[in-house]
Amino acid sequence: MARSLRPIDVFPLTTRTLSVLRVVDVTPGMRRVTLGGPALAAHTAENGYHVAAFRSDGVDDEFKILLKHPDAEVAVGPTQADGLLVWPRHDEHLVMRTYSVRRWNPETGEIDIDFVLHGVGAASTWARRTQPGDLMQIAGPKASSGHPVSADWTLIAGDETALPAIGRWLEEWPEGARGQVFIEVAEQSHRQQLPTPPGVEVTWLSRDGAEPGTTTLLYDAITGAEWWPGTAFAWVAGETHTLTPIRRWLRNERGLGKEQVEVTGYWRRHEVVASANDSAVPDEAARESAQEKFLHLSEIMPAVTIRIAATIGLAGAFNSAPRTVAELAAATETDPVGLGKMLRYLESIELTELHDDGRYSLTQAGKELENEFIGEILSLDGPEGHRELHGLLALSAAIRTGKGDHAAWFGAGFEESVQSDPTAILKRVEHEAEGAVYVTGSVAASPLFEGLTSLRVAGRAAGAFAERMVAVHPELRVSVLAAPSELAAMSTVHPDHERIVFEPGSMLEARPEPTDGYLICARVETLSDADAVFMLRQAAASLTEGGRIIIFGSVLDPDQAHDHDFEEDLLLFSLSGGSARFHEEYLRLFSKAGLELSAQDTVGWGRTIYALTARA
Repeated sequence: MARSLRPIDVFPLTTRTLSVLRVVDVTPGMRRVTLGGPALAAHTAENGYHVAAFRSDGVDDEFKILLKHPDAEVAVGPTQADGLLVWPRHDEHLVMRTYSVRRWNPETGEIDIDFVLHGVGAASTWARRTQPGDLMQIAGPKASSGHPVSADWTLIAGDETALPAIGRWLEEWPEGARGQVFIEVAEQSHRQQLPTPPGVEVTWLSRDGAEPGTTTLLYDAITGAEWWPGTAFAWVAGETHTLTPIRRWLRNERGLGKEQVEVTGYWRRHEVVASANDSAVPDEAARESAQEKFLHLSEIMPAVTIRIAATIGLAGAFNSAPRTVAELAAATETDPVGLGKMLRYLESIELTELHDDGRYSLTQAGKELENEFIGEILSLDGPEGHRELHGLLALSAAIRTGKGDHAAWFGAGFEESVQSDPTAILKRVEHEAEGAVYVTGSVAASPLFEGLTSLRVAGRAAGAFAERMVAVHPELRVSVLAAPSELAAMSTVHPDHERIVFEPGSMLEARPEPTDGYLICARVETLSDADAVFMLRQAAASLTEGGRIIIFGSVLDPDQAHDHDFEEDLLLFSLSGGSARFHEEYLRLFSKAGLELSAQDTVGWGRTIYALTARA
């Protein structure tokens, strides 16, 4: 399957403020800043949340540095939450950059960051000006990846922005490994004194005055070098556009699988506009890159939801006065639950406003919906809206009636459509397995699984969770419960294991063979309340005496949820009648199913594990 040959270890998300200890120039083009301080150790943040100790075990660990905006007095950054970070919303003064940990010394409590010194740049200017004693807030790293396993040799290449990672890689090179390394720098004086381990060839490339991101030095060197026999792993980083032909050559000409290639754009070449307040730093308002512009244009959820609001006549339902969800649902003849979710999302993107008395009104921007011409253009019932958004009409039906009309548009329900297409189900299983690498380790390490000898796993990425569970728990036997089509796809993605069996079936039925525990992964949110309660009851009926049900998934935090959370909530409702739920809503489901919460654990990145037992 397409999982990287590099093993990965995922951490809870953290932020901390450190002090500048030293500043030295490694070369005329690279400055090294050493950070340290007591905040590197595990501690409690000012808001009461636990901050895990700083970790950096990989050679290319990335983290964010928070810099002061030219128009702000201090740098703006995130605050710590329970295993995740809360970033400021809509704050134009947020300035952050991504850097690699050049060196991490846990004994002395020091982090080195190497900055490429160039013209106008927020980070490079900070590095030029900083002095010992200055403070810097950082966020992360969130994961570490190791040297590739099952590879006969490693190809590593990058420009000076990748040099910190490459330098650390060479210094921590595993004994006996072979590799080819290509490093592009601006000029010969920017070469660094780096070790060359046995079995490794290092080639320096100089642009000799050419602008960064404008040459084919890396491509020419890689394609012109001897290609060693055996299984290769390629890691390449630098300017995004110059890497595209390299990635294409590795995949197409050399036939490397997705798991053998890691090509990462560290930066994009674009015009930089200097700030009027400080000519050495960029104007952040004018800094929008081509990628950011593309991502902004590709945002689909706001456009779809606004069109649905026009379709149901939401603006007219207000009749120039604040209204409750029930009043608006009656006026628009829509489902109150679905409409409430949409209003909550529209509030998160600042088109509606929720008042203290529970009534909604349109904001100044939202009042654009009152324009009759705009309403006609945006309406999904009109020719333009139907042409542009017919593929998402299931969401409209879900908000109108509480259930999406997938069969009318696709001939079957959403899940039935996927299950009937072997290619689609295989892609989904592969995608879920790739994404699960960030959470399976933390889940399997939870003490909530102690004492179990048998476990039935179901839901999203069930095969990936089963793999990690048997790896962490040597005595555990795992059964993966899924539809036959899903199991067929899993058999091609996950290798056979003597303690893993595939069990065709559904979570909506009791199983004949009891088990000590159920691990249900991101499944509850895909079900309506009634179906979720029924599923939990069926699972409880399939437990051995004293067994437990373990629920893993995302829980909405009312103080930290943002527009993307509510986008997911809307999509779940449209696709399956499910819901992204608050903690209290989960507790109500558990109670209705006759279960009680025996333990709760937080997994990094805002995920939660609930352990449930039958109520006495």
